[in-house]
Amino acid sequence: MTGHLDDEALDRLEQRVGRILSIGVIASSVCFAAGLAAALAGVSGSVTDPVLTLGLVALLSTPVLRVVISVVTYTRSRDWLFAGLTLIVLLELALSVSTALHARGYVTHILQR
Repeated sequence: MTGHLDDEALDRLEQRVGRILSIGVIASSVCFAAGLAAALAGVSGSVTDPVLTLGLVALLSTPVLRVVISVVTYTRSRDWLFAGLTLIVLLELALSVSTALHARGYVTHILQR
């Protein structure tokens, strides 16, 4: 039997997702602002580049975390249709990242270390 999210569970999911999105945007904004301020102050790129990269990673990982939370929530509620659909989205995201990293040679470079 397929379960479903009741109104209360849906509200909790929306609150969790909203919190994750807020945290991700704030974290990435802080990193971008700090990296930009440091770059404008003449700080070396060896310092500013990782800060800016962290901001970008935080921004890009925020939607992925949203999908992960959705998979967990739908699985706990035994809503197999939506759990499966969001799992497919998560797998597509993972495949896209993996393909992009492989195409750029990052995977080969990391494995050769």
